[in-house]
Amino acid sequence: MNGYPVRVVANAIANFLYAHPSCADSIEGIEQWWLRPQGITPPVDVIARALDLLEMEQVIESRRAGSHAIWRLRKTDD
Repeated sequence: MNGYPVRVVANAIANFLYAHPSCADSIEGIEQWWLRPQGITPPVDVIARALDLLEMEQVIESRRAGSHAIWRLRKTDD
């Protein structure tokens, strides 16, 4: 399937992280290790928009590791 909706990709990323809360990866790793095994193969720009959406919704957070952003489930203050 081409033309993945951003929301579908965002939900797949969030569901992966809820199942594996200690995971963190770059956008390339997310595409290769989180989405592709689920049969979800959107273009990188759709993944980036999905990550932006999840960060805006405070589901995930990013941090810099060298020149790459690393994404992970947002840590709460609980």
